[in-house]
Amino acid sequence: MNTLTKILNIGAFIACCWIAIFAEADAAPQKTPLGSVDLISEVASLPADGGTITLGLYIDPDEGWHTYWKNPGDAGLPPKMTWRLPEGFSAAEFEFPVPHLIPFGPLNTYGYDEPTLLLTQLSTPAGLTLGDQVRIAGTADWVVCDDELCVPEKAEVELTLAVNDGNYDATTSSRFDQARAMLAEFVDWNAGFEVLDERVIVSVETSENIDGTKEFYMFPGAKRVTKYDEQIVSFTPAGVSVSMPAHRRAEQADELPVLLTFTNEAGDRRAVEFIAMRGAAIGATSVGASGAAFSFGNFNFGTAMLFAFLGGIILNLMPCVFPILSIKALSLVKVAQTDYRAAVESGVMYTAGILVAFALVGAALLSLRFGGQAVGWGFQMQYPIVNLGLGLLMLVIALNLLGVFEIGSSLMGVGQQYVQGGERKAAFFTGLLAVVVATPCAAPFMGTALGFALTQPAIVAMLVFLSLGFGLAFPYLVLSLVPSLGRMMPKPGPWMVNLRQVLAFPMMATAIWLLWVLGKQTDVNILALALLSALFLALCLWAFGRLESATKKTGWIALSVLGFISSGYFVYLVQTTDRTFGGQIADAGPRHLGGLELEHFEPANLETYVSEGQRAFVYFTADWCVSCKVNERVALASKSVGDGFNERDIKVIEGDWTSQDPIITEWLQKFGRIGVPLYLYYPRGSSINDPIILPQVLTPGLVLDATSPSQDRASLHQPKTRRAQVKDGSTIPG
Repeated sequence: MNTLTKILNIGAFIACCWIAIFAEADAAPQKTPLGSVDLISEVASLPADGGTITLGLYIDPDEGWHTYWKNPGDAGLPPKMTWRLPEGFSAAEFEFPVPHLIPFGPLNTYGYDEPTLLLTQLSTPAGLTLGDQVRIAGTADWVVCDDELCVPEKAEVELTLAVNDGNYDATTSSRFDQARAMLAEFVDWNAGFEVLDERVIVSVETSENIDGTKEFYMFPGAKRVTKYDEQIVSFTPAGVSVSMPAHRRAEQADELPVLLTFTNEAGDRRAVEFIAMRGAAIGATSVGASGAAFSFGNFNFGTAMLFAFLGGIILNLMPCVFPILSIKALSLVKVAQTDYRAAVESGVMYTAGILVAFALVGAALLSLRFGGQAVGWGFQMQYPIVNLGLGLLMLVIALNLLGVFEIGSSLMGVGQQYVQGGERKAAFFTGLLAVVVATPCAAPFMGTALGFALTQPAIVAMLVFLSLGFGLAFPYLVLSLVPSLGRMMPKPGPWMVNLRQVLAFPMMATAIWLLWVLGKQTDVNILALALLSALFLALCLWAFGRLESATKKTGWIALSVLGFISSGYFVYLVQTTDRTFGGQIADAGPRHLGGLELEHFEPANLETYVSEGQRAFVYFTADWCVSCKVNERVALASKSVGDGFNERDIKVIEGDWTSQDPIITEWLQKFGRIGVPLYLYYPRGSSINDPIILPQVLTPGLVLDATSPSQDRASLHQPKTRRAQVKDGSTIPG
């Protein structure tokens, strides 16, 4: 080896030492008033032939302080860099780790209270000179906040890299690997959003089942498109729908970057990113207010209020409510002829009772849904103990109407003492009772109005519920307030005693129906215990009724107390005997409805039928839903419908919601409903998210028209069936 070669080797060694020294100096973070900052590289040198390398801006706030995500939320600013790069170099936007939700009083912000390494891709030009030193510099600006104040920070950062082979730097590569592990996974999920009544509704068709996930949160990646104080999450068979209050830029946004975080069923924390496009198609239908396959279109708050009011009026004619309204009319007959003031007070208090009851039902429903529970209209009827309690209540009312006992004005508005104070109390509690017995029924207009309400803020949803209640109270309120109408009612007389006793029998029929529902939800042994409870309650009330005329009351009191205790004991046995109380017992073998053979609802089977071009009719029902049972007997079980379906080879699929079933709840939400009934028809050529939706009141002719072979989309020139809007917002073939 000659002298010149030795000198060059020594020089190269010294140069490498100096580069290492400078690199070590560059790697040392510089201190700022409230943290430290550094600019580091994943490679030890730049590639001479050009390409892309990864740099990282490292920010470490002092303890008690935090920095911000690319969308900081209600307050804060994200870190940014003003680069000073050599000619031909360019840097991409920062990639941010998954943030945390950081509440601050009424504000919600997104950021980090731990050190972060923000990644960026630096593009380098080709033709760099081997051995040159390249300086990469810039000014970093960021904000740190604690629980009291926010402070802007700024630092000049730089690093120098030699031009060589672009190999990775062993001293920093692990830090970059950790930083990438903290990034969200970008997924190509089909997602869209719409702005409806000051809400941004993001609907996503996921490639994996995320139903049942926990700690679910959506981070909107764009500023001022959504607000950050409320998220309403609804899981659908297609994926998930999230509704958030709209911000001032919502109407101008065409796309919305989204980051979802959740814990899956295996307990793993997941974070995924995707882009939601305005009005993008989810499945076969544009994004709607209630989920991935339904759009309320121009349906707005005013229309929802009107539909709810009309639905409430019609609800009076449903078999659930009509007997209660008749009982209330009896009391009006007594007071309307002689005491106008008492009549007015009766109407007002009856209305107040209904509104209070609807407010309580609405608050319970909203609270459960905001807490992630899959519940809908009539959800309380899915619990056997509720049906037992209501059945016993109907028995009490029936025995009172028959005169077995009298308890003055304190029993739900029946058997009242027609004095002014007693009538007010009776009217109020009768209003409460009317709502209790109304929940198993659904009237036209109701379904769409309530489905819309549950996609809105709580105050809007509550107003729609109250509008429904006001509609229910309206007929009796008008009779009470208009003297001429009150005077048109028949005069009091002996006929009232007979009518009162006649009304006892619908109450007993309701009690039988509720106990039958309980038996369907459990088994015959539980039903027998419930009947024994009803028997001893009747004994209790019969003995209580004998007290008024008895000379020796002790024996009757003892018998009444014994009956009451025995009834309560059998209620206790009902609840404790069935350890899986509330679980649905599957029927063995095929089921039939008239001439129709029924299949149990399974989304996967339905998707197979639709994809194979098999016609399918899906109906969602419940044993406690009176409207459902009427439609089944009048329309679906009719011979004409049975023959028509069999001739057309239509699969009939029953979704039984008698007991809780989150999958059915999600499908109801998917099509803008919060309760049963819901009727869907899939003609040939349709998609899983684009069925024909039938109205809530069926006739044989309507069902046969809606399922006509002419609705097969493969046989039409247009890709979709022409439809006509019906009054309750559903669609039938036009």
